[in-house]
Amino acid sequence: MFAMLFVCVGLYAQNITVKGTVKDSNGDPIVGAAVLIKGTQTGVTTDIDGNYAINVPSNATLRFTALSYADQEVPVRGRANISVVLSEDSERLAEATVTAEFGMKRVARAVGASVQNVKASDVSESGREAFINALQGRVAGMTVTSTGGAPGSSTSVVLRSATSISGNNQPLYVVDGVPINNNTLSGETDFAYGDAVSMYSMDFSSRGNDINPEDIESMTILKGAAAAALYGSDASNGAIIITTKKGSAGRGKVSYSNSLRWDKAYGWPEIQQKYSNGAYGHSNYYYQSRYGAEWPDGMKLYDNVSALLQTGFSQTHNVSVEGGTEKVTVRAAVSMTDQKGVVKTTDYQRFNATLSGKAEVAKWLNFEAKMEYVKTGNTKASKGLYGTLYRAMHWPISDDMSVYEDEEGKMRIPDLYTDTDLLNPMYALYKNVNRDDVNRFMGSFSANIMPTKHTFIRATYGLDFSIGEYKVYSHPYYGDRTSSTYGYGTINYSKPTYRDNSLDVLAGYNNEFGKFSVSVQVGYHQKENATKTLSVYADNFKVKDFYSISNCDPASIISRTRTTTRRIQAISARAELGWNNMAYLTMSARNDWSSTLPKENNHYFYPSIEGSFIFTELPFMQQQDYVSYLKLRGAITRVGKDANPLSVDPSLESTDDWGGGFRYGYYGPNKDLKPEMNTSKEIGFEARLFNDRVNTDFTYFWTKCSNQYITAFRLSYATGFVLNNMNVGTFTTQGWEFHIDGDILRLSNGLRWNVGLNLDHSTSMVTELPANVSEYYNAYTWLVGNTRNGLSVGNPITTITGLTYERNERGDILINPKTGIPVTGSEWKIMGDRQPKLSGGLTTNVSWNGFRLSALFSGKFGASVLNGTKYDMMGNGSSWESVALREHEPIVFKGVLKDGLENTDNPTVNTIAVDFKHYGTGIWNGSFEPWLEKDVHYVRLAELRLSYTVPSKWLQKTTKNFLSAASVWVKGTDLCVWTNYSGIDPVGNSNSAALGGTGGVGIDYYSIPNPRGFAFGVALTF
Repeated sequence: MFAMLFVCVGLYAQNITVKGTVKDSNGDPIVGAAVLIKGTQTGVTTDIDGNYAINVPSNATLRFTALSYADQEVPVRGRANISVVLSEDSERLAEATVTAEFGMKRVARAVGASVQNVKASDVSESGREAFINALQGRVAGMTVTSTGGAPGSSTSVVLRSATSISGNNQPLYVVDGVPINNNTLSGETDFAYGDAVSMYSMDFSSRGNDINPEDIESMTILKGAAAAALYGSDASNGAIIITTKKGSAGRGKVSYSNSLRWDKAYGWPEIQQKYSNGAYGHSNYYYQSRYGAEWPDGMKLYDNVSALLQTGFSQTHNVSVEGGTEKVTVRAAVSMTDQKGVVKTTDYQRFNATLSGKAEVAKWLNFEAKMEYVKTGNTKASKGLYGTLYRAMHWPISDDMSVYEDEEGKMRIPDLYTDTDLLNPMYALYKNVNRDDVNRFMGSFSANIMPTKHTFIRATYGLDFSIGEYKVYSHPYYGDRTSSTYGYGTINYSKPTYRDNSLDVLAGYNNEFGKFSVSVQVGYHQKENATKTLSVYADNFKVKDFYSISNCDPASIISRTRTTTRRIQAISARAELGWNNMAYLTMSARNDWSSTLPKENNHYFYPSIEGSFIFTELPFMQQQDYVSYLKLRGAITRVGKDANPLSVDPSLESTDDWGGGFRYGYYGPNKDLKPEMNTSKEIGFEARLFNDRVNTDFTYFWTKCSNQYITAFRLSYATGFVLNNMNVGTFTTQGWEFHIDGDILRLSNGLRWNVGLNLDHSTSMVTELPANVSEYYNAYTWLVGNTRNGLSVGNPITTITGLTYERNERGDILINPKTGIPVTGSEWKIMGDRQPKLSGGLTTNVSWNGFRLSALFSGKFGASVLNGTKYDMMGNGSSWESVALREHEPIVFKGVLKDGLENTDNPTVNTIAVDFKHYGTGIWNGSFEPWLEKDVHYVRLAELRLSYTVPSKWLQKTTKNFLSAASVWVKGTDLCVWTNYSGIDPVGNSNSAALGGTGGVGIDYYSIPNPRGFAFGVALTF
């Protein structure tokens, strides 16, 4: 972590140009190191590759300085090339800073909550289109889950553990001190006919993925409520603080980098090719189930899953121009990403254009500003239940699915198959429209005023504005030919507009009085989130291949306009007291007023207190060499969270009744709605050992989440409504996070091998639900038979509930005495916990003489995953497991008969043999217990990268100073997974990030896993 200390440049008479690099003792470049002419304030800073160029007198002396490193002075003596290696300074390391709330800096040793920094180079070098996906495994306590391997997939991020049963659990994204929108469109609420665009079948991008990784200069993860208390409600789940590049002083430079990647899908379950469609051993191509006779010899069979797939290709190009003087720096950059997915017709495009800079108008006044335009486009395929993969795996393998259209342009019915309810996913890919296009503008402006030496005023204004077009169109000939609506076609169109404004004004005082230090600040905060969504539904096309509202039956048109505004005003205060660089106490408080709560409950106050003690400042600790830095820290925080807009009073909707007008929707009013309140405690330590060769960090945390704001809580129909938003639950979480990294090798010849490990564990428990509610569940997770994400008192918030085997009082499975089949009960019970017992990541890199080999492994251990794909394949006979069961000798299930004696001292042991050859259109696949795989472990080789940085001396000689830096690299992403899970994806995410709450992770139902990628690229600086 290196912060820029100086930004200055000057001209010097009769100068010569001196160039070189600044590196650390491990051979890695130091970014932002200052190169000064001794005795002056004239100088430059090093770029991202550690390079610099400066005009100096031939007899001058250069002074090299960087945060956390010892200074070094080198006489020029007429030399044109000077490269130096700076050694780490333990005292300066202890003075490192972190970027905290609203872009302010805090001394790292004073922070009492868990904070972790991420290198910008790790993010940019990951090669991920969505920068947030690069953090999985790199940050202890952070869980990053993509909905799948399709381009533009949404991303869910949870720091430590969920804090809301049905609300938002994602951290706040803050760019240059300004919160930005990370919304994921919800089909249910943002389309006029939402039932046709479900969160488990259609996924839309998360807006946080619009950020260009190449624009990031530094990133700080504020974990939990304590670290982000002053940001208010939106940061109750923590915050991701991003600082972007603003240009550097010195000679102007142009940088270009690219990435070319090829992706290949893998991990699909194999479809059995032994038995045909039919029942009871007889072929019948009317059936979708595959319990017919064996395929005849010579029968041509097709791999229809492969027909969906292609080799994906992604290309990214980045160009930036930057330069400046001692007073002003500026940077302009453009980036283009074009991705073709592994599923045919799917793609993703993103274009970023950024202009940013900073200026020092006077010693007491400086400005920072940034403008960014982002344009994205995404063509997607349906997922999960009835999605593309589901349809392909149900298509008869005796038919070539790739021939999807007949001579009339209609969806072709497969040969040897007369049923009309089978839909061809290839026809859907090429004839349906699933597309979104978004134009977005983000701008921020900050002014820093220092009226006196020890006072400051900082004002930041931010604007985030976007307009999107979301299209979900179905072709008239995509559907059941016997349906009354066959040949109609449908159009679902949504045009959402988002406008987020924020204003933060801080005033503070900092000073030292002998051994005491004091820092106080007060702030005023104002934020507005406004949305306006115009959505239209229509059907019955006049011209079959013309997608337009004007081409639809006017009587079928349904339009809806949804407008919401959420306003928050707040005041905050913080006081930080320090003694002798050793002990710190920080107290903060904030009071919010939210427009989404009733007037009586719309203001809520939450305080925070944190402290730290630096043991290595004690005299006896300074006498030893093994521990160079040891810090004990702790924090207690209370943070509030308001409700969604339109939660207090029900919104009005247009009615189709005679005479028109408006009516209430499904949701009833709640005039007593209160904010959620989270109380968080944590304690931990940080240490640097063996001359800073090893760094480690540990945190233990507890959180109580009360007044849970539950959306879609079911009401009695007698109320006149179906659903409501209510405060009806409480749960607790606790766990720990651990990070350690160190140099295994650090040799004088520059060879360095560094290894880092991140581990975390968390648990939860529901402590309160209404007395008449035995289970609260999320309806959108009820996908695979009778299983769902259900919550009950005394159990975690991430459990899966379902209909399990009936058992007697001793726990024996009950057997149906007529069939010999285990009996499935009618009571919903806990089946397993989707939360892994342990999560982590391992990073390793070896560097030597410009070469660098790095790898990232991420994994989870001890989770439960519902293998819905395997369950469905067993039921329709398409899996090899179903073949093995049919061909197996008759089976006697272990258990006792349900014959009235099951709870006596002598229950009847089952001896009834079951022969599965006698099953027809559906083989017995049990209750859902066998399909919930417990203690699932996996380790993914997420990244493997080899790079080479060309020596600057060679570049200067061969390119005549045209190129100042160059590097090349090759890498692989998601290369392989080691797991004991038998399904497609051990992560298993059945829903979009728009679902909220505890999400759909742990439910694997025809998901599209991350593909295996191979890439290479170059980076050049001119």
